[in-house]
Amino acid sequence: MKKILLVLSVAVTPEKAIDYAIERAGMDKTGLVVLYVIDTEPAEEILESFSDVGFVGDRPSMRLSESIMKEYRQRGYDEIGRVQIKAMEAGVEFEPIMEQGDLAEKVLELIRRFDIKLAILTKKGKRSFFKYLSRSPSDEVKEKAACEVVVFTDE
Repeated sequence: MKKILLVLSVAVTPEKAIDYAIERAGMDKTGLVVLYVIDTEPAEEILESFSDVGFVGDRPSMRLSESIMKEYRQRGYDEIGRVQIKAMEAGVEFEPIMEQGDLAEKVLELIRRFDIKLAILTKKGKRSFFKYLSRSPSDEVKEKAACEVVVFTDE
């Protein structure tokens, strides 16, 4: 049975994206796979900035890195739990997954592995000028995915 994939973001995922995913899963009588990807790049950038400026050395930076990753994991559990409650209330089958790595790569891998028919992602709203200079992971997924992709903008 083809499923629906909801990708949760490190930033807050809009309620409308969650509601849409659960509503579609209910209408299509299919399951909902919820993916939370911990992207290590922002944590590494923070550590690099602090190290470059001289705020932290090797040992404190390791503890800071562990603390940041712990916070990301906890935020992931909270977000997954929030969706799980709504899915259970709607009677939608729910499968949580937490991964670490590149968001676009992980989403495309799950689309293949779970035979996903619809992927729902979010992306940060950017000022109009910057949207021409950079590509978001959701744009990459939309371009490469072998299924329908709906992207909600977090504004």
